[in-house]
Parts: sequence; structure tokens; C-alpha cells
Amino acid sequence: MDNLIKQDQDRLKLFKKYGYDITRARNLILTKAKLTKGKILEVGTGKGHMAIVLAKKGFKLTSIDLDRKAQHIAKISLKVMKLDRSVNLKMMNAERLQYKDNSFDSVISVNFIHHAKNPNKCLNEMIRVTRDKLIIADINKRGGRIMEKVHRLDGHSHSASKMSLDGIGLLLKRSGMKVKVYRGTCQTIFTAKKGVVK
Repeated sequence: MDNLIKQDQDRLKLFKKYGYDITRARNLILTKAKLTKGKILEVGTGKGHMAIVLAKKGFKLTSIDLDRKAQHIAKISLKVMKLDRSVNLKMMNAERLQYKDNSFDSVISVNFIHHAKNPNKCLNEMIRVTRDKLIIADINKRGGRIMEKVHRLDGHSHSASKMSLDGIGLLLKRSGMKVKVYRGTCQTIFTAKKGVVK
């Protein structure tokens, strides 16, 4: 159990060494998101880095992913930090979210869109289940180069995104959301707000 967490911590140090401080980046996302308490959905748990940041700040959330191994690491990390009661982990496909329209006050997704096979479907689903605010953060070109470098050390490549960052912003705007864009060192953050739901 501790070995999985140590491996993840070592990997975070490696990213930081190459110029992508993932913990700092997650905190920047939270600052820009200006989330309020309420029902939160995270799309793309990964190894739980964003879920941990949210839980530490007192947020309760549901987090979904299809990667069992990564979500297992997230579960262990949350348990060790005594944050597991704040995060409900579920296996679910982001292309078909099993929730009604406007089910969550906020939806957040970090470094997931570049992994999505059908990013348009995933984004449209996130918009559908969001009552108020949608936060999308993903790696920019510099973040992508660092990601590729670290993945190469593991002996595999990092998949390129099927949707550009500009494409994300355009889709959010076309959906009628009010969008703000923040450009970080290794990521771009979109905060999108829906109109008042009647």
C-alpha cells in the first residue's frame, strides 16, 4: 500500500524537477475556480491529486474514472490522509454520465480531456450535468512536452489530445456559458458559468 503512494510521490517529484509542479497547479485551479460548497463532480479521478486538494479544503465530491488502477491509488491515498469520507469514487464513462441534467452545482476536470477518445461527448455531458459552474484544466504545449518526457522514462508515449485548448474554449462558449481563461505555466484553466437555471 505504502509502495504505491511512494511511487506516486516520486513521480510528482519527477514532474516538478522537469518544471511541472502538479500540486501547485492543482491549487491554482482551485483558486481560479472559486468553488462554493455544494454537489461537486470530478471527471477523471486519475491518481486522486485534485480530489485530495478539494477534500483538504473541506469539499465533498463524487469522482469518476474508468482507470481502475489509478483510482485504486487515489482510494489508498485518500484513506491514508483520512480524506476518504469526503470523496465518493465511482467507475463511470465520461461519455455517458449516469446523472440527470443539472445534478451537480459544479463539475471539475483536470488533465482528462487530452485522454478522452471523444472529448466533445465528454464536454457536452459535463455541461449537461452542471447546474452552475464547469472547470476544465488541461496541459498546454509545455505541459505536454514534460508529460511526454516523463512517460518516455516509463517506456511508453503520452497520447496527444484530440481537441485543442482553443477547441475546449469554443465548445464551452457555443454552449452558452460565460467563459474565463487562465494560462498557467503548464496548463490552461477554463472556468465556465451557466445562466440561472429555472
